Amino acid sequence: MRKQLVGLLWDIGLPLVVYYAGRILGYDVLPALAAAAGAALVRVAVIAVVQRRLNGLAAFVGGTFGVLLVISLLTGDPRILLAKESVLSGAAGLLLLGSVLLGRPLVYAIARKANAGKPELLAEWDDRWQTQPTFRKHFTTLTAVFGAVLLADAIIRLILVYTLPVNTMANLSPVMHIAALAILISWSLWYRNHRQRALQTT
Repeated sequence: MRKQLVGLLWDIGLPLVVYYAGRILGYDVLPALAAAAGAALVRVAVIAVVQRRLNGLAAFVGGTFGVLLVISLLTGDPRILLAKESVLSGAAGLLLLGSVLLGRPLVYAIARKANAGKPELLAEWDDRWQTQPTFRKHFTTLTAVFGAVLLADAIIRLILVYTLPVNTMANLSPVMHIAALAILISWSLWYRNHRQRALQTT
């Protein structure tokens, strides 16, 4: 699980770090976002060469940066690049919520993948998935809440991108990231404690 989390942080965090570093160094929005797109694509290339596999998430992030960069250059509107984070978080939110509607919560699939080397545990989970509604509800709730928060963040961010000045939104964006993360962490801690209390009373 730790390895997957570290990889996820690299895939998503690297372009964000490059972007904000560029802004701190005094670069305008377009050059900073172009550098972020380049960083994401370089990571895809390095993984492809070293590990001989395509990193889907890194490719998606880099491709999104690249497409938005081209559109922004063609239209001359840097707000399109600022909207990139809405595209990413919105896509992730829709994917999570879609998996709930399909009856196969994505958080459950990720948890299974993280424990792929534990066949006995996976067999136990398969049995509990079929026989215990509370087990299914646990993963469904996690997936739905994470998806809803990400989708709400995307919608609010998109509205602010087109109502606030570019520089203001560029500086506000990391604050919104921290706020969304704080909401998810706080809710996760509350939900875990609530679930433990419920299990103790049954």
